[in-house]
Amino acid sequence: MKKSALVLVLFMTLLFSCSSDSSASDSPVVVATSVLVKKITTSDSSGKLLVTTTFSYNGNKIVSESWKQNSFNMGTDVGYSYRMDYTYTGNLITNTKVYLTPLGQAERLNNSTNFIYDGNENLISSVREQYFDSFKMILKVLYTKIDTNTQEYKMFTIDSRDNIETPIYNGKIVFDVNRNIIKMGTIDVSNSFSTFEYDLKSNPKKNILGFNKMIYFDSPPNFSVIYLKPHLDRFNTVLKTNIPGYYPTNNQYTYNGDGYPIENKEYYEYNGDKLNAIFQYFY
Repeated sequence: MKKSALVLVLFMTLLFSCSSDSSASDSPVVVATSVLVKKITTSDSSGKLLVTTTFSYNGNKIVSESWKQNSFNMGTDVGYSYRMDYTYTGNLITNTKVYLTPLGQAERLNNSTNFIYDGNENLISSVREQYFDSFKMILKVLYTKIDTNTQEYKMFTIDSRDNIETPIYNGKIVFDVNRNIIKMGTIDVSNSFSTFEYDLKSNPKKNILGFNKMIYFDSPPNFSVIYLKPHLDRFNTVLKTNIPGYYPTNNQYTYNGDGYPIENKEYYEYNGDKLNAIFQYFY
């Protein structure tokens, strides 16, 4: 992979943030008193099962999140399975590690991210190491709180082969009163902001401790520096997304009696709505 190509793709995709190290067992267990999603299935428009995601917890603290591909129509990582392990310090997620298991091969560490917070539990920086065969790429993000609903950040990459820190771009994030991300993007390029709309119902991951502090998140099946997305699993469910360079999407949910989704049909908006995927949630 050439560094120049990597930087170009990073400019054209929404990126992920990360950052410190500790163990979930180092702090008292927070007793689960609220709804926690245990499994999510992803199917294509015909109903064919593609991916099963399972979650394990220690109280309201997430221990791990695992993805298993149930179909070979999943792109380049055919037959891969993935697991993300979470580490807490107190009630904050301070490290994530992603392990992948290629079909017929042993599990290996793919990336590790450390998260650092200030005394008010605001995320101030993250450092992610992505491991390749003979080198690693580091993605560093520095966050600055502007006001209650606005945050800016600066993003850098570092190639272990030369240790040169390369600025990528300056970004801005806008939150609503529930800390949902409603707008984000780079302030260096015009017309590059993504926007998101929500309803008033509960996100299936709403009650996972520390999840509302995360800004970006890895997107399977390709856990890689260039495949990242904004972390929208915060408080409410997402109705619409509009990301430059991608088709806008809208979501149609079915809820249970407690106001949590049990199904989401995701549609792409082009030439009329086209059903893209079906998600089912189990608690």
